[in-house]
Amino acid sequence: MLAVSSASSGLGVQFGVRTVGRIVSVQRGGIAASLAYLVLLGVSTALVSPPLENILRDMMMVSISPFTHAPRNIVVVSITEQTLANFRYRSPPDRGFLADIVARIESAHPLVIGIDLLFDQATEPQKDARLETVIEAASVPVVIASASRADGLTQRQSDYLNAFAPSAKRGLAALSHDNLDGVVRGAFPGREVEGGWTPSFAAAMAAATGVSSGHRPEEMVYYRTANSLPFNFSTYPAQAVPLAPLSWFEGKYVLIGVDLQQIDRHPTPFALLSGAEIGVFPGVAIHAHSLARLLSGNRITIPWPAVGYAPMLVVGLFCLWIVSRPIPVVFKPFAVAGAVLLVWIGEAWAFARFAILVPMVAPALLVLGLSAFVGFLAWRRDANARHFIQNAFSKYVSPAVVAAIVKEPNALHLGGERRQVTCVFTDVEGFTSLSEKLAPEVLAEVLNEYLHGLCELFIEHGATIDKVIGDAVVGFFGAPVAQNDQAERAVSLALAVQDLAQRLRERLAGRGHSFGATRIGIHGGPAIVGNFGGNRFFNYTAIGDTVNTAARLEGANKYIGTKNCISAEVAKQTARFLLRPVGVLHLKGKSQGIEAFEAMSRTSENIILCEEYAKAYALLATDDKLATAAFELLVTNYPQDALIAFHHGRLASGHFRPDIHLASK
Repeated sequence: MLAVSSASSGLGVQFGVRTVGRIVSVQRGGIAASLAYLVLLGVSTALVSPPLENILRDMMMVSISPFTHAPRNIVVVSITEQTLANFRYRSPPDRGFLADIVARIESAHPLVIGIDLLFDQATEPQKDARLETVIEAASVPVVIASASRADGLTQRQSDYLNAFAPSAKRGLAALSHDNLDGVVRGAFPGREVEGGWTPSFAAAMAAATGVSSGHRPEEMVYYRTANSLPFNFSTYPAQAVPLAPLSWFEGKYVLIGVDLQQIDRHPTPFALLSGAEIGVFPGVAIHAHSLARLLSGNRITIPWPAVGYAPMLVVGLFCLWIVSRPIPVVFKPFAVAGAVLLVWIGEAWAFARFAILVPMVAPALLVLGLSAFVGFLAWRRDANARHFIQNAFSKYVSPAVVAAIVKEPNALHLGGERRQVTCVFTDVEGFTSLSEKLAPEVLAEVLNEYLHGLCELFIEHGATIDKVIGDAVVGFFGAPVAQNDQAERAVSLALAVQDLAQRLRERLAGRGHSFGATRIGIHGGPAIVGNFGGNRFFNYTAIGDTVNTAARLEGANKYIGTKNCISAEVAKQTARFLLRPVGVLHLKGKSQGIEAFEAMSRTSENIILCEEYAKAYALLATDDKLATAAFELLVTNYPQDALIAFHHGRLASGHFRPDIHLASK
């Protein structure tokens, strides 16, 4: 046997193993595409997330927010179309009428009266003076709506507004509209006006009763009903005030403002689900909600970005880990979507229970986008790794091993597992002598032609090629994939190898080269199958007594003259083949003999031969003296049969039992 390239299989495997866990390097085009994707993801998130964030926030505000119990001591007096129908002009509202209703409400001893009307121009002098007198002389705090040049007033309007009822408290009537869609989502706190802080209209009313508010903008709180409709504060038409019971206003915060279709109306979150008819509020109603927020102490908490983004950051890291793992691609989107949905549920619960509002859309889009990106890179990495393994490893090891590596690369670690296998050893008779006679290039051509055909047969029959050592090919069945018919596969392979070797011998003979017969040993049983070697170099192989016995059986062919030697453990599982008993082989190093058989092609000649041989062997097995004559007849009829000649020679030497003791391996 020529012992060349003995580590070819092991080197191939370890070369591939060192490459399995390596992420395929990204080329320049890939880097550019990756950067473009990340930039696009950031830009699209910045553009898309604000409107989506607003929609999600509005939905939660009107459906699951905890703001369902507004203070009951807030009353709204609204100036409607019916109110204005009683006057000669619509705007500004008749100030004599306003003086009457303010005086009437003041007599009921409310907590505060807030007038959400801008007194920025003169009307009828007597009525203006009368209203100013009522406000100035009121025994309860009166807050009138204010504005500044920043709100669009002219200097003349601003001067008149500041001079009207100067002792009354002021509150800016401005509202915080979202720049994207105009919805009032922020609670306007006030602003610096002419070097001093002027609170909002609602804040000024709250401060009049000792309820303080900060200067920082906050999220607007809207109170809702259980069926996601706006909470309705007690609202009375202004024309009904002169006849209304004073108990309507006693001890209340009273807001006076207009409720007209085209004047001072603003969209709120309720418009998302309930439409404009319900979700667009008059300004005075929004001030009522803002005042209720200050009085009740309800507020929406927005954590620091580091805290608010933390849950999605943790989930994002989990998602990136999931999508980078070599698991089936179909599971990854479900895992990522499920993780993001779980965080959303938790964040929605935090808002519903504690009014904690965190960004939900932007972090989710980033997590989904990055997960898709990393998932694509992982898919390409795994695809390239599989492609590399299938193309590189298949040149060294069996496709069965390649398939197992592709399916579970992490299984490539040192160690093994106990498996039931059937080992096949092959060797070429007289190959060492042939290699000495042929030129190296001719030897290489002959050897490659033979090994190519032999390895193809191993693969076709589903064998795992363990190693190729010179002219010898070693393989086994039953690992890494279990095979219930491994014994039949092994015997079928042996016959196919013999047929291939015979045809090759005939072709080479025509080219002037002699090529020996291929000898085969087959044995089945338990073995340890796995990766053995060191941390740097190892080989996927099978070890154990089963493997050693198969190797010894292959070597026994040379001694007894058979082409293949199959143990009884394998032969008894292969009833469809033509098998003849060889004898009980006592192999070197084995304490017990192994009954062996030789497989033969099922031809009519071989069937007759095996029938005659079986009769003679039966005599030999029973130590019958007639065995000598039976084998003498067989030698005469089949002079080329080496096994018959072997037994005939043993009988001539006085060995009348089938036990064959082999002194060498």
